[in-house]
Amino acid sequence: MMIGEPSGTAGAPILKIILEQGLSNILVVVTRYFGGILLGTGGLVRAYSEATLKALEKTTYIEKIIGYKVKLCIDYDKLEKLKYYANKSNFKIVAIEYLESVEVIVEIKKEQLEEITNNNNKKALNILKYDILEEKYIDI
Repeated sequence: MMIGEPSGTAGAPILKIILEQGLSNILVVVTRYFGGILLGTGGLVRAYSEATLKALEKTTYIEKIIGYKVKLCIDYDKLEKLKYYANKSNFKIVAIEYLESVEVIVEIKKEQLEEITNNNNKKALNILKYDILEEKYIDI
C-alpha cells in the first residue's frame, strides 16, 4: 500500500513554479484532501501547479536587500536636511534621539551609506560620526 503522493507530483512542480517566478525565501504549502477522485500523476501535477500559481497570484511580495542599520550623529540644525535627504533617497529613519547631538538610526542600502558618508555629503549633512549597528535585510 502506498502512502502519500506519487514521486515527482507535488514538490517538484511547486518548486519549478517558484524558480520560474524568480522567487527565493518563500514557503508554499498546498494541502490536498482526498475527495475520492483518482487524478493520476498528470492530474496531481496539474492540481499542485494550479494551486501554487493561484496562491502566488494573491501574494503580496516584499523585496528585500542586504543593507545596514546605522546610527548617524548630526547637529540639530541639519536634522531637517537629513529627513529631506532620507525621503528623497528612500531610506528609512527608524529612531531619533535628541542628546548633545542628534542621533538618528536609519536603515539604508550599502550604496546609500557610501553616498552619504563620502566627503561631500558628509560635510553637507554635517555627519559628525556614524556607526554601523548591524547588517540586515531591508525593504526596497
